[in-house]
Amino acid sequence: MERKLLKTKIGFVPSNWDAWNGDNWAEGMRDRCVNVFNLVPGLELVVPSKEMTAIGCVSTTDEGKKTAEFFLKEKVQGVLIGNMTFGMEVAVGSFLNYMPKDIPILHFATKSGPISKQGNRLTDTWCGQFMTASAIKRRGFKFVHINTCNPEDQYFKDNIEKFTRAVCAISRFKRLKIGQLGTRPQLFESQNFSEQAMQKQFGQMVVPMDLDTVLSRIERVDGKNPAVQQIMAEIIEGVDISENQKNDIENIAKAEFAYLEIAKELDVDALAISCWTRVQERIGISICSIIGRLNDKGLVTACEVDIPGAATLHAVNCAGLNLTSPHFIDWTDLHPTEENIWLAWHCGNAPFSACAKDCKPKWLRNERMIQWAPNCFGALEFRLKDGPVTCARLVEYDGQFNMFYGSGEVVDIEPFVRGAYGWVKVNDVFDWENKMIEYGIVHHGTLIHDAKVADAMEWFCYFLGINGVRGA
Repeated sequence: MERKLLKTKIGFVPSNWDAWNGDNWAEGMRDRCVNVFNLVPGLELVVPSKEMTAIGCVSTTDEGKKTAEFFLKEKVQGVLIGNMTFGMEVAVGSFLNYMPKDIPILHFATKSGPISKQGNRLTDTWCGQFMTASAIKRRGFKFVHINTCNPEDQYFKDNIEKFTRAVCAISRFKRLKIGQLGTRPQLFESQNFSEQAMQKQFGQMVVPMDLDTVLSRIERVDGKNPAVQQIMAEIIEGVDISENQKNDIENIAKAEFAYLEIAKELDVDALAISCWTRVQERIGISICSIIGRLNDKGLVTACEVDIPGAATLHAVNCAGLNLTSPHFIDWTDLHPTEENIWLAWHCGNAPFSACAKDCKPKWLRNERMIQWAPNCFGALEFRLKDGPVTCARLVEYDGQFNMFYGSGEVVDIEPFVRGAYGWVKVNDVFDWENKMIEYGIVHHGTLIHDAKVADAMEWFCYFLGINGVRGA
């Protein structure tokens, strides 16, 4: 299933002081920065043109105001402030005076121009950056700073991409709407949440629908609907369905269609779905595989009505620029013999795109549900593909949001495990364990095959006031 790259508007303020612009260094450096920004995935650049401001830089208070008005009109979600020369702090200050206080800012200084044989310095950017950074700090903005470098340095590009990913997630995490379909399992107290805290800190909204209404909607879907028939054709392609009984595939397709329609009706960005045991008793299937397919389709969906889990999934998906499907997991167990390897597992809800190339997926009855509801066909079981991953989890205690995140690698190693699973190798699994315990991380987590997401989560947490910690 094709996924669409998420783009985020980020404004660039090239700061310049004409008196320190030897050999018109600022214009050339501005253009060098712009060339790099245009190569960063997901960064939709907004920058004053050379007609809007002199040489396309911000050198006066009037140009600062004009640039702010331009950015506000374009609805930029983040700002890059760079010293092209010594820079003009009052020009930057004028710009900031018109900007919202919660906008994420990255500040940097470029390396100065050459010193002439006569000993004359062109730009003094390293000196001027301290005045610029002070102007940002005095006005109460949160910002991150990266070390002085040339725009062509890999360090620069990597950090601009990190910022872009973080802003992509931040801008879409604010005012996030999550559809709550049913209630959490009675025995899962640990995944409770404060809707008020979510509203107050992030402007988020939970939109509920009771489970009876959800199941009734599924039951009313016409199996002959062309959209349902298309889903049926998709879900059997390249998959072992030998265990299915009559109507299983059709019921799964009808349920997927209903969830997509409900998400549209509720106008939500993500879903948290009740998936046991009333679902099995009422419509005779497990919906695990549907959750994976919805994530593959870009509708972020969590199991077991885990609202903070759905919010985490949404954050990592956006930090991954919507290019890789996220996966809802349990932090299940340590490897029986190997050190620093743990099991990322769930019943069978992983997105099909996460399947290892040498592993043929199987549609089976849910290995865990079968003890309570024998009619539970619908778990899609396979081994996760190898490669770098990010794992993360958001929790809340007394109005304080914590996030644990870390990167590792899914490795192809025995033993085989039922369900959708991957063995994840990390540097220090007990560092993960101790930090997860300290920060109150619960048994549900998220996994995405993109190690860069972990880097973005650092700045995501910083700008949103989340207490973030990274596992070694």
